[in-house]
Order: sequence, then C-alpha cells, then structure tokens
Amino acid sequence: MTSPAIRPSGSSYRPALDGMRAISVITIMLFHAPVSWVLGGYWSVNVFFVVSGYLITGLLLKEWDKWRAIDLAGFYVRRARRLLPALLVMLLVMGLVVPRVMQERTPSTFSGDGIATLFYVANWRMIATGQSYFEQFGSPSPFRHAWTLGIEEQYYLIFPVLFIGLLKLAGRRKWIPIAVIGALTLLSAYLMARLATPGADPSRVYYGTDTRMQDILVGSLLAMGLHALGTRRVAEIAQHRRALAIVGWVVAIATLGWFLFVPAEGWAFTGGFLLFDVMFAMLILSVELYRTSSVARLFSLSWLVWVGKLSYGLYLWHWPIFVMLDEQRTGLSAFPLLVVRLALTFAFASASFYLIENPIRRGALKRLGSKVSAAVSTTSVAVTAAVLLVTTAGMQLAPNAQAGEAAQVKHAGGAFRLLIVGDSVGFSLGYNFPKESFPDVSATANVKFGCGTAEQALAIDGEPQPAENRDDCESSFDYWNQGLKETQPNAIVWSLGGWEVFDHVVDGKVLRVGSPEYARYLDSRLQQGLTALSPSNAPVVITNVPCYNQPSYVVNGKDLARDRNDPKRAAAVNQILSRFAAKNPERVKIADLDSFVCPSGKYQDRMNGVQVRNDGVHYTAPGARMFWQWLMPQINRWSGATTASQ
Repeated sequence: MTSPAIRPSGSSYRPALDGMRAISVITIMLFHAPVSWVLGGYWSVNVFFVVSGYLITGLLLKEWDKWRAIDLAGFYVRRARRLLPALLVMLLVMGLVVPRVMQERTPSTFSGDGIATLFYVANWRMIATGQSYFEQFGSPSPFRHAWTLGIEEQYYLIFPVLFIGLLKLAGRRKWIPIAVIGALTLLSAYLMARLATPGADPSRVYYGTDTRMQDILVGSLLAMGLHALGTRRVAEIAQHRRALAIVGWVVAIATLGWFLFVPAEGWAFTGGFLLFDVMFAMLILSVELYRTSSVARLFSLSWLVWVGKLSYGLYLWHWPIFVMLDEQRTGLSAFPLLVVRLALTFAFASASFYLIENPIRRGALKRLGSKVSAAVSTTSVAVTAAVLLVTTAGMQLAPNAQAGEAAQVKHAGGAFRLLIVGDSVGFSLGYNFPKESFPDVSATANVKFGCGTAEQALAIDGEPQPAENRDDCESSFDYWNQGLKETQPNAIVWSLGGWEVFDHVVDGKVLRVGSPEYARYLDSRLQQGLTALSPSNAPVVITNVPCYNQPSYVVNGKDLARDRNDPKRAAAVNQILSRFAAKNPERVKIADLDSFVCPSGKYQDRMNGVQVRNDGVHYTAPGARMFWQWLMPQINRWSGATTASQ
C-alpha cells in the first residue's frame, strides 16, 4: 500500500497546500494595503494559479483512472457550488454598499466591472476598458482583483474538455497529454513576451487568460508528471528525503524573497513568470513527496492552515474593503488603518466560510431539492446582476482613465470659475477639490493622464525610452484650450513637474535637465502652454516642483523614481519656471508648493497628522484639501476675487 507521504495529487487532504495559500493571500493583502516593504505582491497570485492547476488536474486524473471517464457536468456543478455562492454574496453586498460609501468617487466602471465579475470575465473587461493594474488614476474599481477569478474559472471551463480529449487520444501513451500541455505552457509564456511592449503599461499581458495560463498549466504539468511516473517511481524519488527537504527550504526562502523584494518589471514578462511558476512547483513537489519534512510542517501550522482555508473569502473581500476604508473615510492611517482593514476582512471571510461556503459545500442546497436549489441559484444570480446595474443609476461617477487619456472633472459651485490643467497630479487635485470648503468656486479639471508639459520623450541614463502614449499627449494643449473656452475661468492652476524633471529627447538629441539646451526647450513648451491658455485675463498659477518620494516606478526595466526623486532636478526646473514667470508677469504667478509640502527641504509623508501624497507624487483627498486651503487665498489675491473661499 502506498504511504500517504508519497501519494501523488488527487488523494488525501494536504494541509501544507493551504499553508501556501495562506502565505500568498497575506502577502497580497499587505501589498494592496500597501505596505512599503512588500514589493513583489504581484507574484502571490501565481501561487493560487499553480496550486489550482495541480489540484484540479490531480482530481481529473484520479477520476479518469477509476472510471476511464470524467463527469464534466458534475465537475462544473462542484466548481460552481464551491465558488459562486460566496462571490454572489460579496457582489450583492458591494453593489448595495459601495455607491453609498464612495458616492461620487464610485468609479464609472462599477456596474460593468461587477457584471463582468459575476460572469467570470473581469480580466477581459479590465483589458477592454483600459483599467491598468500598474498605473492608477482616481478611484480604483472595487472589483479590480476579480481578474484572477476570471482566469481560474475560464481554466475550469476549458481545461477539462481539452484534457478529456487528450486522454482519449493518448490511450496508454502518457507523454502525449504532457507534450501538448507543455507546448501550451510555452506558447502562453511566448505570447506574454511577444505582447509585452517595452515602456508600455503591461496590464494587457498581466490580465490576459492567454498570457497567464502558463501559471496554471505549470501546476497541471506537475500533476501529470507525477501521474506518468507512477506510484513506484514516485516512491523511489520520495526516498531522497534530504534532497527534497533542501529543495523545499531553498524554494520557500526564495519565494518569500520574491514576494518581498522583486517587483514585476520588464524581465518578468519575458520569462520571469514562467521561472517563478517552475520554481514554486518544486516547492509543491517537495512537500508532496516528503509530507513530514520541516518545511512541510511549517506550512502545516494550524493557524496558517486556517488562514489558507479562508483564503478564498479573504481574497474576495479584502480589496473592496480596502478601497472603501481609506484614510479620508476612517480618519486612520498607517498601522491602525491596516489593522481595521484586516480585522474586517477576516470577519467577512470567516462569516463567508462558516455560514456560506462550508454549509453549501456540505449539501445545504441539496437538502432543498433539485428544483428549489436551481431556482434559488438562478434567482440569486439575477438579483445580484440587477442590483449591480441599478445601484449607481443617476449618480455622478468618477471617470476611468489610462495613460494618454483625457479626462474632465467638474465641481459645480458659485460664480468663481477655476480651471485646473496638467497631468495625473492635476487630476488628483481637481478630483479631490473640497467643494464643501469653497462653495463659491466652480472647479473644472481638464487633464491628460501621463502627459507632462514637456513632451513624453524621456531619456533615462542617457537612453531614449519608448512611450506608448506619446502621440496621445501631443494634443494636451488643445485639450487645455478646450477647457478654457468652455469655462471662461477667473483663474487657472497649472500643475506640472512629475515629467519635467526627466531628461528629454528632442530632435534625436538627449537634453539633460540643468543644461541650457533643456532650459530653452522647456521654456518653449511653457510658452506653448500659455498660448493654449489664451486669450484670457485670468491669472495662470503654476505650482512649482515639490520634492518627490516615489518608492519605485519601473518602466522597461528602468526605475524612473530615482530621477523623479532627485532634488537637483526639481531645483533646475523651478529655476526655469521662475524665469518664465518673470518674462510673463502680467499672467503667470508661481506658487511655492515646494516650500509648503517640503518645509524642511525634504519629503514629509505626513503634515499635521495627514498623509499628503499616497505614492510620494499624487495627492490623497486630505492632502488635496490641505493644498487648496493653502493655494486658494493666493489665487484670491492674484485674481482680485473676494468670493473664492468660505
């Protein structure tokens, strides 16, 4: 009789696998908080994918060995019973709660994202609507995390059909299914590398079922490989316990290091994901063949196993809870906010597990009878869809935006008309304009995300960088002029700096910040921008470049944060701005934002207990409120207004 310590997948319950899920979901939650020292949360999802592929394929093989057939209908029903009830409850609750909590900050994609989540196509919805995983402007979708559920469910739908066909075709030739699935794994990795454009947002390949199927199929290959080896050969390999233990510890430590220190940058999409998947498959192999090893016992710790059992609910609930419970709504920040978020997440996940998932998995719906059970299921889906569709009806919703896209945000108010132009920083200031503090102001922001006053032709370390949205940014000044004509403003706020601190490529030549050539170039761009904001007598208030403290901003394998955070670059740009204002004293005023948000000459994460910028660049809602309370009196003075503030 085969020892339980060396039986391949598809057999008895293995707590170590739940322990792996626990580490993964904890990392994901900390990454999404975000906790600054968790840089590689992107990789944690791979753990779920690899483990799912391994377990599902093992179950299918076990059923095939026993019956020489696989009950597809039964498989689909079991998957739906396991996954759908908890998802329906989460969607229903969020459909009712999110619009009331987030109000006008509810993203415009809310209903569509919820419906796509319900039908497990959220990943393709994110791709179609341009919702970036890596660049976030405005309010994130509470359902953004559901892209992973879409990929898994699409795998559950397609893989068993393909697998049955391969098993029937192969007969006793077990190498045929392995060869085909192996080829599909490599094809998926190739597609990711082929479709990942250097310098462009990688969200398409990050979300895509075709490009991410490699993760799940690596787990499938592991199960198929063990099955093909047979019980005797697997038992022989399991005798090498010392080697298995060493492999387990090495990979476990490497995986943790990957989670903490390895961001998903250029190389990740050209083989990095496949490398991680294969590495993690070795950890599964270690704990499966040597289930009493020290690393297996570590992953089998009771508290880890418990968290692992809750992992589905934790994943479902954590992101929408995190989105709703921000610093502005709770008055909390840093560690206290994290504690509240995690506590609520665990509370909802526990309720989901003990009151919904477990009872239904154990047959609660079956006891109602097949007809009643089917009616309850169908009605639940219909009610959830209806709630998601109607809950935001008539509401003003936050725009969805991506790099190179234009967006307009309006805050109706009094007679004083304020126009805000710039990039995503300008958007964060306009979107979070505190209209309750300035009821006499009608604020409108006309911005283009990811488009600086300087052209999007950056150079890092002297090397020109590709920019997918460069053409889209060429019309930025036209969009500003459109806003000028529409609003006829009494004052204009021009936000810049985040892109102007980089070296730029102009006419094939790299112009370095601080050089006379760059000064002339940026001055010409400023003049073009001022022309776009004419004819008008409204003062143009340019906020100078503050200190930045962006943790990391990796594009095309280059970390742009280093140059963005360089105070010498900001100082050089501020000199150009001062000279430009001196040439145009009748229109241009410089507001010394640098002195305001960096009073000591260095970046401050918090001022008066408030987190001002959430990523070292863009303003939080409380930070934007502080900004406007500082700037509006200056605007009043320069515009001669008496009604621009409360």
